[in-house]
Amino acid sequence: MIIRDLFAPLTDLEALCRRFELDVRILHEIKTTRYLRGRTPVLKLGNIDLAWEYARDTRDHARFVDMLRVLPQVFDVILYFIHDHPVFYNNSNNPQAPVQTQLAVTLYRMGRYGNGASVKDIARIAGISEGSVDNYTEHCLVAIESLHDIFVRKLTPEEKEVEKKWMDEHLGFVGSWRDGWVMYDGTIVVLYAKPGLHGDAYYTRKANYGLNVQASTCLCCLLAVELIFCMQIGNVASNLRIVDYSHGMTGSAHDSAAFAHTGAAKYPDWFFDGEEFAWADSAYTVNSRTIPVHKQPASSIYKNALFDGVVSHLRVRSEHCIGVLKGRFQCLRGLRVNINSNKDHVDALRWITAAIILHNLIIDVEGHDHTQDLLPRHGRDEEAEDRGPRHAPMYQENDNDAKRRQLVMELVAYKCM
Repeated sequence: MIIRDLFAPLTDLEALCRRFELDVRILHEIKTTRYLRGRTPVLKLGNIDLAWEYARDTRDHARFVDMLRVLPQVFDVILYFIHDHPVFYNNSNNPQAPVQTQLAVTLYRMGRYGNGASVKDIARIAGISEGSVDNYTEHCLVAIESLHDIFVRKLTPEEKEVEKKWMDEHLGFVGSWRDGWVMYDGTIVVLYAKPGLHGDAYYTRKANYGLNVQASTCLCCLLAVELIFCMQIGNVASNLRIVDYSHGMTGSAHDSAAFAHTGAAKYPDWFFDGEEFAWADSAYTVNSRTIPVHKQPASSIYKNALFDGVVSHLRVRSEHCIGVLKGRFQCLRGLRVNINSNKDHVDALRWITAAIILHNLIIDVEGHDHTQDLLPRHGRDEEAEDRGPRHAPMYQENDNDAKRRQLVMELVAYKCM
């Protein structure tokens, strides 16, 4: 406009006013137009609303679970807990999408890994933009994390007694063994790509990249997840509930190093009462509060082998816990988070935390029996693919082994009766 007026000035006042008015309209249009070059609108015809049709008929509930990983009644419970969270409300003139829709998109995304978990694929299924997929997920993760202390907690004395009775029933005898009411194990949460920040630290013995997760369950719910973020999980055997966990260490970390950050390891006298202790595999260090199976060559001794066989039978429950968790939330088998900063690492851990919270919530609503259908979706072969073979150092004499020797002698005395 300036160049035009310099080389083609107008002398007529009326023509000058018309040009000025035209220039003002052009500048106003430029300022109020978001895109100078128009964009072709993206066709949005998602089918995630099929879930609400599946929820109407109990015969279609299996299809609802395939889509959103939970039963319709469980979905309603999760929605009840989070729908009033402030993250879903703002002062904008454009309200957010319904919380029901945001939760459905998040659960659908958590149930997939590989190419099916890409943001573009999720957006096509949901009929929304790629940016909305990330926004919905972020909102729901924040809301679910607010439920942490409600659903991930230490058991009450009454709940511990239920686990100890489960031990009595499955062992066939009563003794100090019943004090081992929780189990610890580790698993790998695989990342879909090598992290850009310290990527080699995430490299696992299975030649993938991941996080190490350690967790504990009551004997009925023993879980140890070694993510390509390293996570330690403890669970209880009767219902596969996770009661303690740690994550944040990379896939190259050993289980015993990750276990050191769990509540049971850092605050044993708070976590355990009296003579209580946790069961674990041979990767862990033996002491009065952690009883692992024996390492070589001690595991070749008959009485130790007998002990290890019985403990291994109990520890199947921990593998079931991992199978249920990763079978339901398969994002843990190929987490699509690009780790290029410390914040990205923390964001990846939030997916794991949300999965653990929802795992416990679902058990509270559905009960343990309904989780069994998910075990085939992440069995022993799938876990071996994620984690690789177990390994442990050779056995060394340990002054803290007195508790385990006592348990071995109790078992041998019972078998000889």
